Amino acid sequence: MNKISKDDRCPSWLRSLLEKIDFYFPCETHRKSGKKECSLYCLDCTGPALCYVCLADHKDHRVVQIRRSSYYYVVRICDVSKFIDVSDVQPYIVNGAKVVFLDEQLKSRFIDEAVMHTCETCRLSLPDPFRFCSLRCKREGLKQDPGLTFVLPPKFSRDNSKDADSPK
Repeated sequence: MNKISKDDRCPSWLRSLLEKIDFYFPCETHRKSGKKECSLYCLDCTGPALCYVCLADHKDHRVVQIRRSSYYYVVRICDVSKFIDVSDVQPYIVNGAKVVFLDEQLKSRFIDEAVMHTCETCRLSLPDPFRFCSLRCKREGLKQDPGLTFVLPPKFSRDNSKDADSPK
């Protein structure tokens, strides 16, 4: 059985993103433009946050928009699930879109016997049976669970499979 190292289970761009956690500041380069808040992150460059004007320099890159919800940074699941597996992370609905939190939430962590689900990393109460409250907590969970990964499972490809209905 092939062992996957802890580093291979979490893409370098996600490690970099979770180290930054700094968005919605004025763009140094495009202060005079109308869209000057830096709320985009380039997964290919892993540099500082980008504004919409900066995006022109990253047109062929993978970019996700970081959003805010109650002072926390979130990313839409439909945007990030193309690149990583977020299946163990508690989703939330914010402005009609399913999102996951980048960082743990600083809410009550007391253990209530009535609470059935808690984040395995920070012990935050969760409304549904998920293992983690955020992408950061899942990344921390990699240290404890060698089977845990952000790597997406290979997609079933018709080219790589034998089609039972095809002529032989």
